[in-house]
Amino acid sequence: MTTLKSLPTQSSDGVSALRSREKSVLFCPSCGHESPLDGDWAVDADGDSDTYRCPECRAVISDREN
Repeated sequence: MTTLKSLPTQSSDGVSALRSREKSVLFCPSCGHESPLDGDWAVDADGDSDTYRCPECRAVISDREN
């Protein structure tokens, strides 16, 4: 069974806060943007494949066949 993991993060005022991530999160290796698979990624559907691009820097995150 897969569980969500909560990670402590530092808030802007220095107080420790808990943050949890969803199971299927994509990360942009170019700019660090992160979002769930069904989040704000730009998806270019071309025939039998989908290309996921970062909405901030337009880097290709994933090419996958349908």
